[in-house]
Amino acid sequence: MKFIVGLFFLFFLFFHTVPAQNNSSADGLKEINGTKLYIKTMGAGEPIVMVHDGPGFNHLFFLPQFKELAKHYKLIFYDQRASGKSSAEADSNSINMATFVEDLEGIRKFFGLKKMNLFGHSWGGLIAMNYAIKYPQNLGSLILSNSIPPTPSLRSAMFMTLSKRATKEEGSEYRKITSSKEFKEKDPVVMAKFYKLLFAPSFYNKKYVDSLNILLPQDNEEKARLLAFLFRDTTLTNYDILTQLNVIKCPTLIISGDFDIMPQRSNEQIHKAIKNSKLVILKNCGHFPFVEDKKEYFKVLENFLANLNKKVKHK
Repeated sequence: MKFIVGLFFLFFLFFHTVPAQNNSSADGLKEINGTKLYIKTMGAGEPIVMVHDGPGFNHLFFLPQFKELAKHYKLIFYDQRASGKSSAEADSNSINMATFVEDLEGIRKFFGLKKMNLFGHSWGGLIAMNYAIKYPQNLGSLILSNSIPPTPSLRSAMFMTLSKRATKEEGSEYRKITSSKEFKEKDPVVMAKFYKLLFAPSFYNKKYVDSLNILLPQDNEEKARLLAFLFRDTTLTNYDILTQLNVIKCPTLIISGDFDIMPQRSNEQIHKAIKNSKLVILKNCGHFPFVEDKKEYFKVLENFLANLNKKVKHK
């Protein structure tokens, strides 16, 4: 039971033209929406704003794999509120989905993007969907990769799948780590091992779990305490946004793996709700297809984005 509780903690604690600012040197901490968010840009070309997994992780989750996409596009990474290199100085009352959405809107304005290309993975997909519901007019395209489901029942199925796949050995190692002094003190190295252990059942081939770039900040304990306030947000503890997804009109790619812990019917329901969407399920991949099948994953992303550019040129 403790193991299942730990899995739940990981996956749900973590749950007109705008004038462009002078962002020629965008990398670093930037004042956005009442806090300092860490921003990192990579590549050149059409911008894509990247929303990472979590909460509590950071943009490094996308690296080094997404350097492939940066060959043709400008990727705008950011560490979410109270995560990664972003400031821990944030009002606890701001730790909710509504503020995370406004942080994204602040990033769009900071870069002067009239229409934003938005990418979200897992928890980041849930943020991206909520943003798209509130600001559909501000999106040029949307990519949802292995997104957390849009309804509570589908989210519960996700937790069930995760717990069923966990082996006895993983449960034993889990108990060993969580009983250690380092874990109680939220030591970044030990916490990285802990998260890789919890992510292992979400891989089709568990050998790839060591390819995850999990690097937590030294002030991880302070930020974890702050992010715990997400449990107060009823729009996260008892949400259902499926019926609102029909407001999304921009071209949308929904991509996942056939071994993902996210229920396939979640992807199918999102696909059905968003009329202008395409659903792609990669074979022999789990929750991190950009790690398990990098070649095919980025081929799908590149084709989707290339078709967008063709449509824009023909207008």
